[in-house]
Amino acid sequence: MPDHVRSALLEELQLGHEAAVQADERDKIRIYLATEQGLTTYEIADELGVTAQTVSNWRTRGREMREKREQTRAERRGSGADGPGEREPNGS
Repeated sequence: MPDHVRSALLEELQLGHEAAVQADERDKIRIYLATEQGLTTYEIADELGVTAQTVSNWRTRGREMREKREQTRAERRGSGADGPGEREPNGS
């Protein structure tokens, strides 16, 4: 396989992996938020077709990921590095 083709494929694979990781993080944050809104672990598990233990683990990771994102956003706002995609949903 030519080097330029190999390089393009590896770059595509990396981009796909990064997108999958970000989607996984978003899903875990959504599970955390769903429990915060009153859905039970068992309701979420039933809807997703997974065990309650899996939902519990994902909820914990989702809380951690959300806190990390909020901390990163706060640090960016403090440094003035807030880019167009980094603003809060209300536009602030």
